[in-house]
Amino acid sequence: MKLILIGFMGSGKTTVGQLLSQQLNEQVLDLDREIERQSHQTIPQIFAQSGEQGFRQLEHEVLRQSINFTGILATGGGTPLREDNLQLLRHTGVPVVLLAASPEETHRRLQQQDNRPLGNKLDVDGIRQLQRERQPFYDRCADLRIVTDRLTPMEIAQQIIKYLQK
Repeated sequence: MKLILIGFMGSGKTTVGQLLSQQLNEQVLDLDREIERQSHQTIPQIFAQSGEQGFRQLEHEVLRQSINFTGILATGGGTPLREDNLQLLRHTGVPVVLLAASPEETHRRLQQQDNRPLGNKLDVDGIRQLQRERQPFYDRCADLRIVTDRLTPMEIAQQIIKYLQK
């Protein structure tokens, strides 16, 4: 694997992963899309049928299968919350980049999407609280943190490429 992207929902992992894929000529694996492909269900359908716990178990299984992927891995927002997932991410030997956005920016981005079972029912304060709860997990496995609020996806990708070239 070349790189792992982590961060809260709406932080830009999928978009930046796709740009990096083009810029670095590497394949990108979006963990949420891979979960949907393997389960033949959307993330909201999985949450509705199995709840968050069932989704997190499926996410762990797909992460474990995908951890030796040779390219860029864009994880789901909650992937590092399970200790076994966090350890998998930390021990890959490749850079883990945390994309972070403010609660206000995250709320703005999530309003434009309707496929976020957790995020679609949160206001700014709810996002702030959930980000605060998740931050220690993100910090434990991130090698680099980029605040994405005032950056374009291309600017974020360029910062990551510079980091990789060091």
